[in-house]
Amino acid sequence: MRNSTFGNQYFSMSRICLLFSLIILVSCGVNSQIDNSLSTPLKTNTTQKPKLVVGIVVDQMRYDYLTRFESRYGNGGFNRLIAEGYNFKNNHFNYIPTYTGPGHASIFTGTTPQNHGIISNNWYDKFDSTNIYCVQDDDVNSVGTTSVSGKM
Repeated sequence: MRNSTFGNQYFSMSRICLLFSLIILVSCGVNSQIDNSLSTPLKTNTTQKPKLVVGIVVDQMRYDYLTRFESRYGNGGFNRLIAEGYNFKNNHFNYIPTYTGPGHASIFTGTTPQNHGIISNNWYDKFDSTNIYCVQDDDVNSVGTTSVSGKM
């Protein structure tokens, strides 16, 4: 059974990931509107690398839900992502534990916690004698709050 502290941190991490994904998607829409409003047409080169890659991770969504509930998904949602996106099938993790922080870092860096350094959602820094949260950033201040929780 999870303790309430871990549950709240997990929920916060999920909300942060969802918010981050939404920000990226909104920026893509704004950028595409800006690009479409340019007076000179842009050349389309099919060998050109994409400017932005958007990764979406749905925590604790089993892979079989994509096919099991496919008939319930709309054409603009999961079905579009399945048809037009890249879908990683039959994945295996070569590390433990598979928490949110190290999992997302591994997906988006393409390497393991041993290399990218996100070893858990929380860890103890023995050099500073402090507990660290994986998305903690003491150099930022949130708009509208002075809460320590906003420093992520």
